[in-house]
Amino acid sequence: MDPLLTLVVATSIGLLFFTAARHKLSGGRRFEAQLAAYQLLPESWLRPVAKTLPWLELAVAVALLVPLTRTPAALAATTLMLGYALAMAVNIKRGRAEIDCGCGDQPQALSGWLLLRNAVLAIAAMSLVAPVTERALGMADMWFMVVLTAALSLAYVMCEQLTRNFSGLSKS
Repeated sequence: MDPLLTLVVATSIGLLFFTAARHKLSGGRRFEAQLAAYQLLPESWLRPVAKTLPWLELAVAVALLVPLTRTPAALAATTLMLGYALAMAVNIKRGRAEIDCGCGDQPQALSGWLLLRNAVLAIAAMSLVAPVTERALGMADMWFMVVLTAALSLAYVMCEQLTRNFSGLSKS
């Protein structure tokens, strides 16, 4: 994979995990309640998992930015995304799509869109395991990295907002 593409994907997914960790760490017990709503963990595990998961996400975010730790971080990011998708799918199958996914600062009900989103993010994270071709990155590459990462982040935020809006419209 081209080193520019590797940097863009690693930085974008790193930002996503950083934002997810920040939301969980700043939300007090809100994330623990969101986790409990999934009804997948024994009650005695809720607090330890709710306290540990954001730090794991933060570690993944940082490790994705370091070439030496990028591959294990990409595998961890893929595993987390697929694990979150599985938890959502189980609850959608149970008829419990109305619970808050715990994906961000604003409440968002579970949906097929979130499953697809997590699958795409898992594939993107897994792409970071591919060998990186050797080539020097110039100033133009760095500029493109910033622009592409910003564009991907903006597109992600817009898709999330559209999903929330659609979810709100379908409830009314």
